[in-house]
Amino acid sequence: MDHCDITIVGAGPSGCACALALQGSGLRIVMIDKAVFPRDKACGDAIPGPAFKAMDQIRPEWGQQMRQFADKTDIHTSKIFAPNGKTFALDWISYAYNSKRLDFDQFLVQLVRSDTETEIVNKHLTNISEEKDGLRCHFRDGSFLKTDLIIGCDGANSIVKRQLGKSVGADKPGAIAVRAYFWGVEDVKAGTNEFHFFNELPGYFWIFPLPGGYTNIGFGVSKKRSRKTPVNLPDSLQKIITTFPSIAPRFKQANHMEKTKGFALPVWSGKGAISGNRFMLCGDAASLVDPLQGHGIDKAMWSGLLAAKQAIRCFELHDFTARHLSEYDQQVYQKMGAELSRSFWMMRTFLKFPWIINTVVRIGQSQKLIQWAVRKLKI
Repeated sequence: MDHCDITIVGAGPSGCACALALQGSGLRIVMIDKAVFPRDKACGDAIPGPAFKAMDQIRPEWGQQMRQFADKTDIHTSKIFAPNGKTFALDWISYAYNSKRLDFDQFLVQLVRSDTETEIVNKHLTNISEEKDGLRCHFRDGSFLKTDLIIGCDGANSIVKRQLGKSVGADKPGAIAVRAYFWGVEDVKAGTNEFHFFNELPGYFWIFPLPGGYTNIGFGVSKKRSRKTPVNLPDSLQKIITTFPSIAPRFKQANHMEKTKGFALPVWSGKGAISGNRFMLCGDAASLVDPLQGHGIDKAMWSGLLAAKQAIRCFELHDFTARHLSEYDQQVYQKMGAELSRSFWMMRTFLKFPWIINTVVRIGQSQKLIQWAVRKLKI
């Protein structure tokens, strides 16, 4: 196929959600990704509750399939460990689970492949050129694809954003992190994600349980904070699991299963353009990662759904102008802008006054306040 109506760049959660939401539109859709699935994606592996609600909106049967997905461990609690040694737990309202992105993203891609007419193409996109009647995608193998509309779902280093989003601004990954898989970590409580804060280091350390006795562990820090106090993330992670008294004993018999991987978190820092002439950005490409909780899969899937709806309107009116596509921006920020703004404000407060975490945990002993926080944070 040398021409299609819509090109979705990236086959992660936002790209797959978009392709699924476009099913039945009658449009010719190609989803491209340079990786051959299944492929790993460095991440915390948490699939938050709103992600399931997004899939329910696309098609309830698919939402049910997503809940019944086998390679998962159900999660119902977040436990916060403050620097002063105090803890408190937040019990979630919505159903959620942890799943390796290797498995979860493969599930989504397979759903697109089996239940839609979307053509999935494994090619490396190198350049996008603007033409009078559309866009042209150029690939490393010398081939090209003409398209009327591009939906950029290609992550923190989005080529769509770099090539077409001149008015959007440069990528600004607001946080950086490392992730490792371990087997046999002791005292991992089923159904509970752990978040540990320390006086010795900025950022936070996490332990997320996975199926079969595995855990996803990691350490993340604000990029702004790391500039002030340079942090070697792999060394910091190793220091935590080998020398910190509250953590190290749990890792004495644990096995490090894979090489530690680093990744950027393009956290949201304020409203900005996430579309333009003939393109929209979704998920990490649109910097829709929650600044406080660090998750972005739910925002990715919702933005993919909203982009699909806007794309259909574009073809109905044959209007692919930046002005018309800005309706997508409005829909995204109406859906999640208030929540992201609140998280951004809280994140900045914690960075400026780290001691507040101790106070929050102390206040968190009140069950009424805990449930209020759960409702406000929508977890």
